[in-house]
Amino acid sequence: MKITVTNRSEKAMEKCDYRNAIEYKIETKKEEVSLEFYDGEPEDSNLSRDFSDVYCIPDIIAMAYEAGKNGEEIEFINVDSDDI
Repeated sequence: MKITVTNRSEKAMEKCDYRNAIEYKIETKKEEVSLEFYDGEPEDSNLSRDFSDVYCIPDIIAMAYEAGKNGEEIEFINVDSDDI
């Protein structure tokens, strides 16, 4: 299982009025899932809008559990990006 965590770089944050973002890409031998969380306008920052991928977290936990049962190693990769 490979988990790639992509953070918005300082340069990109400056371009985006200092709003942050983070993306998670989870890859197993069987499937791939992406989660994205972006700072939005404070009045719009809620689960049904900017943070709706939070509802996928139970599926990610199940994927990690199955990967562990199958003997897969977990690899974490951290990246800063100007493109998110």
